[in-house]
Amino acid sequence: MSTIPDPKEELLDRFYVENGPCCAGCDWWRWANSLVGECRKSAPVSGVVRFAMLGIQAASLTPDPGHIMTPREHHCGDFKDEFDWGSLPSAYLRKIGRELVKP
Repeated sequence: MSTIPDPKEELLDRFYVENGPCCAGCDWWRWANSLVGECRKSAPVSGVVRFAMLGIQAASLTPDPGHIMTPREHHCGDFKDEFDWGSLPSAYLRKIGRELVKP
């Protein structure tokens, strides 16, 4: 059985449960904090392009190249959720508002 996720993951799990398919619940997405993360489905891009979806047009430091950064609520056609939610304790699932449907 998996361990209970850390507080940031709990915030993101709850956000995903409340808002449906979005980056917060996507298997491709890796959070940087509870609001934004990077899409590992995308190919690496320049630092300027990487942060464009966040509305950042100019920065005092040049961002490093990497995967595109997206807000947790973003949704695209590549959404994927193959996580085994049944591996988490039922108390945690109730806490985030996700009830598993038994077959």
